Amino acid sequence: MTVGVAETASSGAFDLVAFGTGVSAETRTELERMFSAANPDARFLRTYAPYAASQIVAAVRQPQASPVDVEAYCRRIGYDGPLEPTIETLSALQERHLAAIPFEAIDVLLGRGVDISPAAVDAKLIAARRGGYCYEQNGLFKRVLRAIGFDVDGLVASVLWMAPPGAPPPPRTHMVLRVTIEGAPWLADVGFGSSVPPAPLRMDSREPQPTSHERYRLLPIGAGLLVQAEIAGEWRSLYDVSPEPLLDSHYELFNWFAASHETSHFRRELIAARITPDARCTLRGNRLTIRPAHGGVERRRLDAEGIERALAEVFHLSPQPDWREIVERAAARGAFP
Repeated sequence: MTVGVAETASSGAFDLVAFGTGVSAETRTELERMFSAANPDARFLRTYAPYAASQIVAAVRQPQASPVDVEAYCRRIGYDGPLEPTIETLSALQERHLAAIPFEAIDVLLGRGVDISPAAVDAKLIAARRGGYCYEQNGLFKRVLRAIGFDVDGLVASVLWMAPPGAPPPPRTHMVLRVTIEGAPWLADVGFGSSVPPAPLRMDSREPQPTSHERYRLLPIGAGLLVQAEIAGEWRSLYDVSPEPLLDSHYELFNWFAASHETSHFRRELIAARITPDARCTLRGNRLTIRPAHGGVERRRLDAEGIERALAEVFHLSPQPDWREIVERAAARGAFP
């Protein structure tokens, strides 16, 4: 840190201070402390060069960042531990989030679309105790982590899970997070459904990383990283992550496609997933699969009443009367429009 910057931080009057990605976390933390001492109301913005000008203009025009009630979120996921930007806190929040907030896209099947604005997501996932898919889940998680003080980037990935051999690479449509802690980048994801990593993964390691369930590894692929899980002794690809950060507005188009396009698989099948330290639970149509962490698998085909019971008892959702039509179609294995 130069003497000039230190003097400026301690003597100038600032409302907004922007940092580029080239500023290390340690230096940024020290500068924030110095700026805050002289400017208690100063706001801090982390920018990415291609978007820096628009990020700064947006911050000036909209002084308040998208708020999130961290206390309400912690009650929602049943977490009462420390709220400090450490890997221990990140790991605990990710585990509790996955166990408490199920993956589901029922609104898509109902033709309602999905609103990923912060207010709509908080009303649905926190207040209404619903679940959601990646843009809702990881969008909420990102805002919570930032409110706690984590350094978080939103990224995008191409989903490769269950793709047939030789299939062309799909467009990047899955939202994931990169959380930088003491200079180390971690992949965090609470929105990938049945095979979501149950813990943060080091993005700068190529070694297999154990979790409470499968082992995972991240391998270089082009400019990005290929995320794989070891399932039944075989490494299977989940998704290919681009390292370039995105703005929140970039996810609007991806969300529209996932919720509205006729080829989106969320429009074709009832899907729900929940993972705890003990088991992975997945509902696809009328098929309920439970995979205990210690091994083995339980599969059941359900009728309409069984699907509603599973939604309530396994996925902690409250089936609504207007869900009945899609539940009956899933039970009958009928196609969704």
